[in-house]
Amino acid sequence: MITTFKTTCVCPNCDGKGKLSHFSHIANGDCFACGGTGTLKITEFIGDNSDVILEVSTRNGQFDNACLRCRTWKNDRAGDGKVYHNWGKDKWCREILDADEARELWRNAKANGIKTTIWEY
Repeated sequence: MITTFKTTCVCPNCDGKGKLSHFSHIANGDCFACGGTGTLKITEFIGDNSDVILEVSTRNGQFDNACLRCRTWKNDRAGDGKVYHNWGKDKWCREILDADEARELWRNAKANGIKTTIWEY
């Protein structure tokens, strides 16, 4: 099952450059994840047992940075019979330093199925 999202994000594989210099000898260095465009539809990252999470960090009430990540999860049943949602490894993660980009993702998060958290330091 693939979840559908409308949002695009900067490719975390090439950090939006569209090129991977260490692969310049293969396909002219075009990023294989985004095809050289530098952006991806978030749907290209989502699969079963994955969630896209936007974590925003603030300092003294001001934007510091954000992280957009695709995190895998699984449900485990404990000895007491309860089911626990355990996070696994990130499939990908991209740091966002632009407050406007983070704000836009935050505004559209609910409509696009992105989970959000905010941290104050």
